[in-house]
Amino acid sequence: MSQPDLSYWEKELYQQKYDLIVVGGGLTGQSAALFYKKNNPHAKVLVIDRGFFPLGASTRNAGFACFGSVTEHMSDLKIEDEEKIVDRIRRRINGLKLLRQTLGDEAIDYQEPGSYEIFTDEETYSEAISYLDTCNALLRQASDIQDVYSKSTYQEFPAITIKREGCLHPGKMMKSLYQKNLSSGVEFRWQTPVQKIHSDDGKIELENGINLSGSTVVVATNAFTSKLLPEVEIKPGRGYVFVTKPIPELKWQGTFHYDRGYYYFRNVDQNRLLLGGARSLDIDGETTTKFGVNDLIKNHLLEFTNDVLKLPSDWEIETEWSGIMGFTQTKSPLLRAISDRCLVVAGLSGMGVALGMQLGKEAAETIDGNR
Repeated sequence: MSQPDLSYWEKELYQQKYDLIVVGGGLTGQSAALFYKKNNPHAKVLVIDRGFFPLGASTRNAGFACFGSVTEHMSDLKIEDEEKIVDRIRRRINGLKLLRQTLGDEAIDYQEPGSYEIFTDEETYSEAISYLDTCNALLRQASDIQDVYSKSTYQEFPAITIKREGCLHPGKMMKSLYQKNLSSGVEFRWQTPVQKIHSDDGKIELENGINLSGSTVVVATNAFTSKLLPEVEIKPGRGYVFVTKPIPELKWQGTFHYDRGYYYFRNVDQNRLLLGGARSLDIDGETTTKFGVNDLIKNHLLEFTNDVLKLPSDWEIETEWSGIMGFTQTKSPLLRAISDRCLVVAGLSGMGVALGMQLGKEAAETIDGNR
């Protein structure tokens, strides 16, 4: 079907020049729009997204409000400077605070049961325990949280308790943020795929033949950034998640980490188990922007559920899905000007819930600082 000519009224309404166009309607993009509009109430702000709702990870994650397990920090300390790790933790914690303050705990169904990292290997557990003081020191540098990590057990598993971690409902989070943006006067165009971004002059070519123009463009497409800006190196990482049918007297209550954060699970609605991850089994295979299920990972997680978590033998999967995360080489997120009129914010490296709103706010402040 060919694109019809625009009417006089449509041209006046849709061919205006925007002060800010955000490409990507997920948590980071919508947060950039919200905070920019808050600081510039009379600005014309538009958010566009290729999906009927945001695709990627914002509504396809596991709903963990976390800042990192001991084995994750332990692994990072072996390859990265402590200063960078502290900065990353600080951003995660500040991002979660900002998210809760902006949207409210009730609106996002936020809960804070604390969490556990469980272990099945005694040698790994002993090494992790030797890092407790180091990791607690990292948290003290990054925040005002004291004695976050401590030795414990859960369901007879060797464990490390993590204070102040929580969980939320990603769908409610995005609905609340969307409603705040609409109330502030931000415009949206859903199902609007972008063909090309001209970063030097703020022009955006859409696949439907319509062109848009913005004084500033923020590209917040995370894992899909390289498709629009090939010069930006962000690697995609697909994550698999499933939720079980109701399980009477489900014993796993709270949020849990395993193996450097590659595995994560929690209860949902008291009697369902959500389990995801194991991307580490096939990193190359999961470095993709295609949604789908990796049978190797799914079958392994089924075994993990049966052999390690020991759910009742008659448990069943009710829903399964995949989300696509975006990773930088160092796990530290990217916030960078591509030109005087184009800013990219991406590479949240699996911590989008914690980092997304904070990075969106930083993007908005960067635009204001450059004016």
